[in-house]
Amino acid sequence: MQYIFNVHEGIHEYIKLGRNYPFPPPPTKRCHNPKCNKLVSFRKHGFYERYYYSKEYKGKIVIRRYICPLCGCTISYISNFCLPGFINAINHIFEYIYNLFYRKGSINSVIKQLNLKNNVQFSRQILYYYRKKFIKNLNTIQNGLRQIIHKVKLPDETLGNTEKARNVLAIVVREFPNIQLFSQKYYQATAKTFLAA
Repeated sequence: MQYIFNVHEGIHEYIKLGRNYPFPPPPTKRCHNPKCNKLVSFRKHGFYERYYYSKEYKGKIVIRRYICPLCGCTISYISNFCLPGFINAINHIFEYIYNLFYRKGSINSVIKQLNLKNNVQFSRQILYYYRKKFIKNLNTIQNGLRQIIHKVKLPDETLGNTEKARNVLAIVVREFPNIQLFSQKYYQATAKTFLAA
């Protein structure tokens, strides 16, 4: 189980402090293990490393773990600039998806322009992978938007996938100028990322 928390100081301070970063304290909550399901005070349980790839940093970052003292199930606290299950920065993933659907030129020109701007190397294949996952999850994403935005007006069901995706992206951009906030709220509401299968 993973939880997203805010890193107010930014990625550079998070990387610099590493294991000494002031992570959220161990939570007191009901254990997510259905066999346990007890109200417990989780305990610190070390760290693990994962890759993170962005304009600001390319390499491993530390993730704080906590453990249920009764059953041994663990939870991880992931920083809000990460997307659980993906190494690329959330803002890059969203920017590439958005520009793919709203591009004026070819896909290759969009990739080249954004790679140059962000100093990262997204390939055409990775962009198609993100596009495919986004389209596949359109209905789930819309359900998530209903949960986090009161009385949101969603695209008409008769629209094709591409037009529906554009409309959903426009809603996200309009309602959440900071994509990390959308990602965090969406994850809290659905327990999934917006690209989860």
